[in-house]
Amino acid sequence: MKKPVYSLMVIDDHPIIHSALETLLGSDGIFLIDTFASSAIEAMKLLKSVDPDLVIADLSLGDSDGTYLIQKIHNKYPKIRILVYSMSEEKLFGERVATAGACGYVMKTSRPSILKEALHSIINGNPFFSDEIVRRIRKRKCGRPTAPQSALDHLSNREMDVFKLIGEGLNTIHISKKFNISKNTVDTHRINIRKKLGLSNGKALDRMAYEVIMQRTLPKKK
Repeated sequence: MKKPVYSLMVIDDHPIIHSALETLLGSDGIFLIDTFASSAIEAMKLLKSVDPDLVIADLSLGDSDGTYLIQKIHNKYPKIRILVYSMSEEKLFGERVATAGACGYVMKTSRPSILKEALHSIINGNPFFSDEIVRRIRKRKCGRPTAPQSALDHLSNREMDVFKLIGEGLNTIHISKKFNISKNTVDTHRINIRKKLGLSNGKALDRMAYEVIMQRTLPKKK
């Protein structure tokens, strides 16, 4: 009996990832990458004419970031299963992207076999997150509050996206352009983030964001 073939769209702004995934998954003959997108805008345009079974999406794109694109795809095309494939730590974004509609999370530092395992799990209707993220998702679905794992849990999704970009070295102007918001709005987000994290000034925020995002050092619970 012939095995089913599942179509994939890859959303990533690094062409090398497109080539690597095509090579990795093409050998199995089960997952066919037939659509590539390098931006959120391009992805949403392509989804009007293509109907992939799965989407593999990075969290950092030139015109979008964080949970926004995942939520947008999930709301408009709820049958499409979404796997996040990112350099960002799952413990920082796993619960957020799951709430937005993602079915799984794999870090780009994982072994290639993990990515294949995740795709097979998702196509069979099973989520692919770490045990800790699954536990927190279940608690949330049951209406039970989940204790903050770090001070970052107090940030909204947009604030977390801004925090991530600060950690990646983007300044206020670049962040405002990326999200198509005013510089004043970015400044307001920075102020709110500082207050929630108990930081005294902008330099302290820049330093913590860099340590968390680039050095993967979680701040203590608040």
